[in-house]
Amino acid sequence: MRIAMKPRPELLERYELAAAEQGPFPIDWTAVFGRSAPLAVEIGYGGGEYLCWWAQQQPDWNFVGIELPQDCVLRAVPQFARAGLDNVRLLRGDARYLLRELFGTGSLERVLMQFPMPWPKEKHAKHRVYSPEFAATLADVLRPGGEFELVTDQAWYAAETEAVLGAAGPFSIVSSETGPVRAFHTRYERKWEELGRETYRVVVRLERPAVAPRRILSEEMKVIRLPHAPQDAAVQALTGRRGSQRDAVYEVKEVFRAEDGWFLYLVASDDSFSQHYYMRLTEKQDGRVLLRMHGRPRPYYTPAVRFALEDLAAELGKAVPAS
Repeated sequence: MRIAMKPRPELLERYELAAAEQGPFPIDWTAVFGRSAPLAVEIGYGGGEYLCWWAQQQPDWNFVGIELPQDCVLRAVPQFARAGLDNVRLLRGDARYLLRELFGTGSLERVLMQFPMPWPKEKHAKHRVYSPEFAATLADVLRPGGEFELVTDQAWYAAETEAVLGAAGPFSIVSSETGPVRAFHTRYERKWEELGRETYRVVVRLERPAVAPRRILSEEMKVIRLPHAPQDAAVQALTGRRGSQRDAVYEVKEVFRAEDGWFLYLVASDDSFSQHYYMRLTEKQDGRVLLRMHGRPRPYYTPAVRFALEDLAAELGKAVPAS
């Protein structure tokens, strides 16, 4: 039976970084850690056991782990605290986007990914680590001479990663191994070996860096003043509204009444980078009617988020004023 992990607020505050609230982007990691040091990232750290070991082995480096499930954060932070680590921080989100958006050009010494979901169906190919988008991200965020390491239990995945990243691109192949000898094995890896199954490792080095475009806007997040307060029916009618502009898409999922106005619950996507968040529509005592982002959860300010704000403001501005 699975036992639910209980949050430890003091540990979450110490190790989990609310990245969307940091700004400007990319993040100044020297300020986050309070020191200048080589920076490494583990994508998909799971329970955090390898990341904990890695940070202990190289105390003169700073480390960032990226994962999506909150359970992974809750399992990892007690280990970091027991080890007395101050050189690790955790991010929650899709690493395909956070790696590019939150780390500056040439800022990383090493990126590690162990046993990722292989995404075997062709329609999911963009999720793989050797996709053109991910390769472009690595060529941006790694320093010249920095390395990307993949460890997987799928031979075809390792072979295709080696072929694509090593094919006349910005990377050179450092090593490609079956059954690599590694100083630390995760529980998953040990279980796999006990079953007599093979693991595979590919390491590539960046030779020719290249800057990749980013999605997060450098401008301040807008607050839009509406010409008047719309009628309740006009706000309620926004439920299910969709809008699109090039790669930017949004949908209003739900609308909620509040004491001082309304909450709008949205999902906005830039290509396939999706964010769920709230907007607030409020009428101030001085008569101003404002449409703006709600801070929890605070979205990254991307073209889709900006478009949703502007499009909804335009729609509400056309509505009949409330009496």
